[in-house]
Formats: sequence, C-alpha cells, structure tokens
Amino acid sequence: MNKATPITRRTVLRGAGAAIALPMLDIMAPRARAAGSASETAARMVCIYTPHGVRNSTWYPGQAGPGYTMSPTLEALTPIRDDVSVLTGLCHPRMASNVGHAAAGRWLTGINAGDRILVDFASPNQSLSVDQLAANSIGTKTRWPSLQLSTEAGAGVPARSRTLSFNARGLPLPSMNRPRAVFNRLFVPETAGDREAELARYKRQQSLLDNVMRESKALERRLGTADRERLGEYLESIREVEKQLDRNQKWLDQPKPEIDTSDLQFEFKTRSGFLEVMYDLMFFALQTDSTRIITFMSGVEVDMYKWGELGVNQPYHGLQHHSGNEGKKAGLSKVDKREADLLGGFLARLAATDQGEGRMLDHTMVLYGSGMNNGVGLEDGKGSHSTRKLPTLLAGGRKLGIRQGQHLKYGNDSTPLCNLHLTMLQAMGIECDQFVDGTGPLDGLT
Repeated sequence: MNKATPITRRTVLRGAGAAIALPMLDIMAPRARAAGSASETAARMVCIYTPHGVRNSTWYPGQAGPGYTMSPTLEALTPIRDDVSVLTGLCHPRMASNVGHAAAGRWLTGINAGDRILVDFASPNQSLSVDQLAANSIGTKTRWPSLQLSTEAGAGVPARSRTLSFNARGLPLPSMNRPRAVFNRLFVPETAGDREAELARYKRQQSLLDNVMRESKALERRLGTADRERLGEYLESIREVEKQLDRNQKWLDQPKPEIDTSDLQFEFKTRSGFLEVMYDLMFFALQTDSTRIITFMSGVEVDMYKWGELGVNQPYHGLQHHSGNEGKKAGLSKVDKREADLLGGFLARLAATDQGEGRMLDHTMVLYGSGMNNGVGLEDGKGSHSTRKLPTLLAGGRKLGIRQGQHLKYGNDSTPLCNLHLTMLQAMGIECDQFVDGTGPLDGLT
C-alpha cells in the first residue's frame, strides 16, 4: 500500500458553496499532530522589548557563526550561550528607515505606515501582533490567554505605545505595570463574594449581547451590501466577546495556583528592582501554566527614567540621543548591560527548572530586542532612531526545533524580522506559511 501524502489542518471539504474544516486525522502533517496532542511540555513564547535600541559597539558580538564570544554587554548570557542566538541585520524592510518613536507598536506586527495614514493604533493591514496570533491558537488552554506587562500601564498613543500586543483589528491590549496587581491577578484566590459578583456581571453582559444580536438581525434586512458587510464585521467582534465571556466563566471555579512568595519583593526603589520582580512574576506565570504568552516592555519610548543605581543620572531618552558624547555612550552601555544581566537571570532560571522531557527553557522561546537601532549600522553613530539592523536575540526553544548557540548575520537590510516571527509561530505548532512580509522560516535558525 502506498504511503499517503500528509495533509495539513487547514485542509477543508468543499461542496454546495460550503467549506468544512476537517478534524485532526492521522494523515495530517506531523507538526499539526504534535500540536494537537496532549503534552505536559507546552510551548511558550515571551517577547521582551527594550526602547530606542542599544549601544551598538558594546552590544553586538564581534564574530559570527557558532564560535562567537558574547559581547561585553551580553556577558551575563555566557553560561547559557548554547541556548541563545544573536540575530544581526533583521528589520521591517517595507518601513521607513526612521519612524520616530513609533517603533514599539510595530515590533511584533510588522505594519507598514505607508499603507495608509495612521489615525489610531489600528495596523494598516489589520495585523495581529505575533503574540496574539499565538494566543488565539493556544490561549484557551490557560487561565489567561496572554499577559501584557510594561513599565507604564495602559495602551499609550500610537507614537508612544505602552504595549506590544494588538488584536485582529489592530487595537492595543493594555499593559499592567504594578507588580502587586499582576500577582493578585495570577495567584490571589477570589472569595465567594467575588465569584458571585463576577457571575452576575457575566449574566448582565450576556443579556446585553443577546439583545444586540436580536436587534442586528432585524436591522440587517434593511441594509445595503456595504452596510451589511460593516455590520457583519461588528457582529463578529460581538461573537469574540461572547467567546471570551464563556471562557472566563469556565475558569471562574478553577482554583488559582499556589506559589512560594517568600522571595518576592514588592517594595523597590530602583528600576532594577522593578524589572527584577517583573521577571519573577513572569517566571511564576509560566511555571504554573497560568499563561503561555507574555509580552513585556522593559521601558517605553521617550523613557525619561534615570538609572541612579548605576550612577547614570541623565534621563534614559537623553542617553539615546548621545550625539557621540562619550559620557552618554558609557551610561548607555551601563544600562544595556544591567538589562542584559536581568534577562540572563530570567533565562538561567528557566534553564534550571525541569519541565517534562527537558527544561522550561527548552520549551520556551524568549525574544529580546528593539524596534530601533541606536545608530545607522553596526557602529555607534550619533544616536538616531534607525529601523535597520535591529538588535535582536532569541533564547530557548531547543525542544521546539530552534537551533541555538550562534550569531547569525543577515545583510543588505532586507531580511524581514517577520521571518523570525513566523519561525516562532511554526515552532509553537501553529500552521501558517506567512506572517505579514515574513514568507518563510529565518535561515539558520531551524
């Protein structure tokens, strides 16, 4: 008997104008079968953003290939060097070479401001951010589909985004910035009164949605084609809310995980202390499987914070516009190194924690980088906001098929960062062949 050619989960049956998606079958591609099978080694994605780029001369490694040495800034990653790849030369090729302070909102979406004038956050191609595309696929498996964290709460404005995450309509998902509130959301049990109030809220909202749906059906018969299409988009958003309500209600009676909080420090006086406790909370959120998707802004663009604990008493944004001043560049190196040190501690903790067949880091991809280059190439320059040769590294994911322990260089400012996003989606077991201008896995990483 001839061996059957595998098919994908996207295969459908078509007939009489209808298309019906198939259930999971043995003939389907191995990646899809693996994604659909029960496993205690869940795939996870963490995306961490640092604003305005880095000081190039001390951040980028000097050598390429598998035998590279960590740069002075990334020195703390040396013990887990085999779990980290530095990726030099990635960008969003369709974007302008300088987008001012609007890079954060584009980092995970790959949107192109030239497609249409941005009047709000909405991405011109209605693109989800890559984390939300993943959350839409696997988010139902955890209490929280995703977690958005930042140094500043909320969504911000298009050129001053406080979040990295955007839904299918290009609208921002607000971030949390208070560690105690994050902890309470993840781990503090609701009281009986809390649950009753929440159930009552679900019923009120469900009743409202039912009424909206009834009214819309009557209205639809009176509309022209274009208006019916617009109404259809609106009703689809209503259905999304309904699904979320159903999902939240399912988790309401599920107890939250318990963790040892003896080492958690919610009182801090420095930026370093704040970032450290946020990394602690991110680790616990992943370890308890409270979520599998996290985005974290370790700073927002036009960040005016001063790193006094490092002896750097100038606003961070001012350091970025150093104009070649040696003192400012030295201060920028100190900040970059402290951020890399804290990242290294988070990664080392994931590497030291067993999970199924391997370590948590083997099943967790951690993307770290910026939507800007502080120079115009790989030299320090004068502190511009270039969108080319973005500082980028990817850690973990070796059990997900990611090849690590290398410094990969991509030339000509033409390799899409979205190829990396696509690589991560496919490593998560998500069937997709394209993400915005990413049309294939990133060369050398799988």
